[in-house]
Amino acid sequence: MTYMNKKKSAKKPFFKSPYFRCSLGGILVAVLAYIGIYAAFRGNGIFSAGLDLEKSDWLAFLGSYLSFAGTAVVSGIAIFQTYHYEKLSNQSANQKRAGEIQPIFSIKIGSMDTMPSGSCESFNLHDKNTLPKHKNFTLQIENVSPYPIKHVIVFDKYIAQLLKSNEAHSLQGAYEDSPDYNSKNIIKVLQSEYERSDKGLPKWFNINYEDVDGNDMFQSFELKNFDGQDYYALVEISEL
Repeated sequence: MTYMNKKKSAKKPFFKSPYFRCSLGGILVAVLAYIGIYAAFRGNGIFSAGLDLEKSDWLAFLGSYLSFAGTAVVSGIAIFQTYHYEKLSNQSANQKRAGEIQPIFSIKIGSMDTMPSGSCESFNLHDKNTLPKHKNFTLQIENVSPYPIKHVIVFDKYIAQLLKSNEAHSLQGAYEDSPDYNSKNIIKVLQSEYERSDKGLPKWFNINYEDVDGNDMFQSFELKNFDGQDYYALVEISEL
């Protein structure tokens, strides 16, 4: 199971980091608080006790205030840092869990000319002209992971309420120009939405599902060919 590659974000400069903003904010608050206290007690300020204050008193207060302000700023940064790393740890644990519970699908390509499921036709075995012509594709989707999934949707059609571990589900689909398009159990596929290959197979399709933790997810598959063998390869896993 592979995920699509994502570009690594460039490292932010220190002055744009949350630590710098938190430190700057704490220092600014401390300076403004000191200015407010000084204005309240200086000379004929709000409090008459300021009339008897001398420079030595203000220097003593400033020393104590700076010690308090520094301790408060450092404590605030420590609290923020603890919260930040706890959040990163939880995100990492959630991402790891989400990756572990995602299903692994085995996609098998079946016959391209089979009778639609649940239908019957009459024909003469001795006259090839009476043999019915079909134009559809068959896919078998098997969940080979240890976790079940729910509410499976393929080609915008709800195909299974529950797909258990090692359980397979077969489906038949046809494009609008196929004689099987209006058959009862055929999944109708529009070429305007799902481009098809020369062999009549969809070049891509998604499997939408709900994982064991209740997350709405989808996996995208693309049609590939190696040494003449067609197969569907996983290209993306994402949350809806």
